[in-house]
Parts: sequence; C-alpha cells; structure tokens
Amino acid sequence: MRQHKVVNDLIREAESQRRCLYGADDASRRALHRRLGVGELVAPYPNVYARAEYWRGLNACQQSLHVARALHLMHLKWVFAGLTAIDAYGFDHTWRMHAGELMVADDRGRGDRTPLAQGAYTLRRVFVPAIRPVMVAGIPVTGAARSLVDCASEASFLQALPMFDSAIRRGVDMDEVRAVCRGMRADCTAVERALRYANGKCENGGESMTYGVTVLSGFAVPEFQVEFRTADRTFRVDFLWRLHDGRIIVLEYDGMRKYSDPSMAGRRSVKQVVGAQLNRDQTLRTLGVTTVLHCDYDDVVAQKPLVRMLSEVGVPWVGRPW
Repeated sequence: MRQHKVVNDLIREAESQRRCLYGADDASRRALHRRLGVGELVAPYPNVYARAEYWRGLNACQQSLHVARALHLMHLKWVFAGLTAIDAYGFDHTWRMHAGELMVADDRGRGDRTPLAQGAYTLRRVFVPAIRPVMVAGIPVTGAARSLVDCASEASFLQALPMFDSAIRRGVDMDEVRAVCRGMRADCTAVERALRYANGKCENGGESMTYGVTVLSGFAVPEFQVEFRTADRTFRVDFLWRLHDGRIIVLEYDGMRKYSDPSMAGRRSVKQVVGAQLNRDQTLRTLGVTTVLHCDYDDVVAQKPLVRMLSEVGVPWVGRPW
C-alpha cells in the first residue's frame, strides 16, 4: 500500500506526545481510514487512531490517556472526569475497572450514561456543577478530590481503597474529599468507607487491596510497614499483627512482577529471588516473628485463599465492618 507522508508524520508526532492521532481534514481522514482498513491502524474512538502494534503495547490506563489526549486537541473545552481523571493523576487502581469508557464533566445536566459517540470507547457525561479544571498529564481534568469522589461513588470498597491510599501518598488532603461530599446531594456512603480506612501506608495498589480484604473479612486492622533490624540490615514488612499470647504474624503481598521483571528482581533468576525471600523469612523469625505469610494478586482477588490463610494462623477477627 502506498504510504501517505502526512499520515506518517501524524503517527510520529502523536506517538512522541503519547497520544492517538486524528484526522483534521477530509484528506487525512480518508488516508487514516484506508490504513485502518488494512489493519495498520486501530480506531479506539471515531476519527481517533493509533498504530496497531503501538496500541497493543499500552496497558489499559495508557490507552485511555492516549485517547483522551487526542480528544482534548479535538475538543478544547472538554474537561475529563472520573476514572479518566484518575488515570491522569496516576492514582493506583485495578486495570479491570476500565470498561471502555471515557468520562467528561458536564455542568449543564444531571450526567448520564448515554453515549455521545460510539467506538471501542464510549464517552459518558458526569454531572459536575462547578467545574474547576486542572491540567494534569496533558489533559484538563476535575480536581483530585472531586475525581476521587466520582470514582468511589461507583466503585467497590476494594477498588476505591487503592485510589485513596495512592492519593494520600501523593499529598491529596482527605479533608478536601470530605468537603466535596458535604457539597453534594448524593449518597457518599462508599466514599466515607474509603475515607475511614485509607491511610496511605500501603505502598502500592496490591497492598491496598490486600488490606481491604482483611477489613471486609472482619480481621483486626494490622500495623503497616513495621521495621525489623539486624546489625547490618533493615527489613520492613507489609502487615503485622501482635497477638495477646505474644505471637507476631506477618503478611507480605508479593507482586508477581518481582519474579518476572528484571528491573524488579535486580536481574536475579526466579530461583535466586525465591531463595532470598526464604532467607528473609528466616531472619524475621530469628527477630521474633512467629509466622510469615505470603499472598499474591490472585489470592487477593479471589479473597477466600487469603481469608483462609489468615484464619488458620489465628489473626484476630473483630467482625465485619458493615
């Protein structure tokens, strides 16, 4: 197929700016559509394109932002909200929350789920009575507090907690979130639950979800990031419970990347990583820890395996929170 220089330039420019490309005139739109027809491009939204190979290399959050950045250039007055804003702020959340929606703030109506346009992505209006846009990651978005409230209002507790923990670590004032709730004529129960337990002490989204499962299952709230020291090293554990009988139980969340990502594993083999973990666990026992448990993402998502391991070793149960 004959290459179209203008399209090639659009592709290079868009990828350098971490966004999708779009057709600004009839000629470029026709050329882009031809590339789409032969599979060189994908169209995640009407008149919004990306190189197929490049698109497949992006995760769900990156794809959402690529589309949003292109739409910002096409519709300069749009202000993105909800999960799209959360993507821009970089707050932790599970990629499973992405369901092919981009969210735009609307101060003229109640907000609805009626799509404004259809493609791989659907655009949804979110009612925000007083829009105060902030430029983040190349797009105008609602403020951090408002974005958290909009997302938490529709998310489960396990989905919301990582966002709030991440926001706290990045310096967002939770009193601002409470102020947004007070000014809304809506049920903020889900937001209040996230505010009650979020503390920013979990270091990533996986740890926050692990913490969330312990809360929902009725276990006592653990201590976070407790340090144990030897003469030459410091070991910090994710979660810790001190029992009345003197036992100390530690739970570690093991992200699977440390077994497969060279940057996380320090270029060690899986065998070396596992061996280092066993040595670390043994050292913790010599420092007074009675039991060291390990869970991974699958355990947390399934919940029952994590609940079972905590129950079997006697982590205190205080009752479900709601």
